[in-house]
Amino acid sequence: MLYIFSIITITLLIFTNAITDAPNAICTLVGTKVMEFKKAAKLSAIFNFIGIVVMSIVNISVANCISSMVRLDDGIIGMMGLTSAILTVVIFALVALRFGNPTSETHGLVAGLTGSALAIYGIEAVNLTEWKNVIIGLIWSIAGTFIISYLTSKMLKNILRKVSEKNVEKAQIISACGMSFMHGAQDGQKFIGILIIFISILKNQQVPININPINYIWTILFVAIIMYIGASFGGKKIVEKVGSDMVELNKEEALFSDLTTVLTLLVASINGIPVSTTHAKTVSIIGVGKSYKKKIDKREIVGIIKAWIWTFPICGVGAYILTLVAKSFI
Repeated sequence: MLYIFSIITITLLIFTNAITDAPNAICTLVGTKVMEFKKAAKLSAIFNFIGIVVMSIVNISVANCISSMVRLDDGIIGMMGLTSAILTVVIFALVALRFGNPTSETHGLVAGLTGSALAIYGIEAVNLTEWKNVIIGLIWSIAGTFIISYLTSKMLKNILRKVSEKNVEKAQIISACGMSFMHGAQDGQKFIGILIIFISILKNQQVPININPINYIWTILFVAIIMYIGASFGGKKIVEKVGSDMVELNKEEALFSDLTTVLTLLVASINGIPVSTTHAKTVSIIGVGKSYKKKIDKREIVGIIKAWIWTFPICGVGAYILTLVAKSFI
């Protein structure tokens, strides 16, 4: 019964990510009225699917990082810890969605897994090397994205002004597809990593040190299908908040934001560093907005940052407590 509940919870997490995080890929496309929300959501769903499958076969290092983050390999207790971590992240993400705040399931997952592992085994169950990659990813997705988006738009905006509006719109659609592809490539692999932990506990095996994607092709396809379904629904509140409420960008500014985010996520994915696609996209919009001296709604930004800051402690402590409670019933 626990195993069934666990796989249902993991599936719900993948779906939740698709409706709370994937919308970031289309927020500027919709915000600049190049494409209506429903069409953009469907387009995004397709490229999320492609991104998960293609990147997992080419380079599965992000999934490898997540599956190696902690040790949860002790049968029923390990499965309880995994389920507690996932459930905590799902609840946190859905509450944030209620207020239209984009969340980072990446950091929620890392914090939740760590909290559960600490509750069961203590600090020796946490892989500090992989935690280092998470910190590098956090710095890269915020500081790196801001600097690149600011400088790129500063240097290239005069060139882009010579391009016709129609061509800019076409480029926006292509870049939004690229964003969706990279969201699938990044976040999809994190859930593949979680499912590999689940499968390893189920089979009473150690998590493989180096993942061979061919051995997990059905796992990859499962994640891709659930992500496709969730992304098709979109997340309209998040699209509106990030795409127009926070900073109102025009079409060329939106294009710079998308291209910067694609570059940031691509570099991280190739190097096996898990990053928050939410952080990267949101910061790229702020960076471009600053470059163009746009009016930025600080209240909206503060609300988003608060959700980011609370992710680690809430998901970590929540998973820790939930695991201890579940453990007491054994």
